[in-house]
Amino acid sequence: MRNSYKNITERRKEILQLLKKHNTMSITELSQNLGVSEMTVRRDCNVLSTRSEVSQKMGIIRLTSREVVGPNEREKIKSHLGLEAAKLIHDNDIVFVNSSTTAMYSVPQVLQKKTFVVTNNGGAVKHLTDDVNGTLILSGGNASKFGIMSGDIANHTFLSMRSDWGIIGCAGISLDQGISTPSIEEATVNRNIVKNSRKLMLLADHTKFGVFSNFTIANITDIDLLITDTFVPDKILYQFKKKGIEVIQVP
Repeated sequence: MRNSYKNITERRKEILQLLKKHNTMSITELSQNLGVSEMTVRRDCNVLSTRSEVSQKMGIIRLTSREVVGPNEREKIKSHLGLEAAKLIHDNDIVFVNSSTTAMYSVPQVLQKKTFVVTNNGGAVKHLTDDVNGTLILSGGNASKFGIMSGDIANHTFLSMRSDWGIIGCAGISLDQGISTPSIEEATVNRNIVKNSRKLMLLADHTKFGVFSNFTIANITDIDLLITDTFVPDKILYQFKKKGIEVIQVP
């Protein structure tokens, strides 16, 4: 079939490849290269635009680079997201934090308050410094070589209590396919964090938008608060706001 899902997917990949080669192209040029109508190209580009993969202006299509900053700057952004999340936590709060490196950036500041932090990331123990006022609880479970815990024990920990806040990061966030992670073991733990958190905040930098990883851990509507950076297009964030999600952008 000419318009099968496979054909549509391949055509959109080809659009991205052409833009990588030429940087910018018009709707007409793409139509001629692909051998399809301008209406079809325009429809494909609208979809790619909602995923933040291309930008459109007056019929000119440009590839949107996900890596708009270097790796060092991206780590700084992730730390800013974590610090912003920590501001919303109060004394006596129980806080679930998943294994995400971005979510982990919230832990040092959260532990300076009289809180209870529950996580499946064993690396959190390095934040037990002299100025800690909170209590750190490790979920236990089957530990990976990176110190990430999963399995029955980890899942039981998150199912046996209820948090005031869940702070999670992710591998991808898509309006259509939700929040995702690449690990099947961690996916189950994350779902339980989402399930037993009274309120949920998602920390996601610009590279995570329009991306779907292997396993869905939550629907978009499960999010109460989205904390992200200033590189995400306003039209993308507007779609989240329309669903009742509070959005905070951190420079």
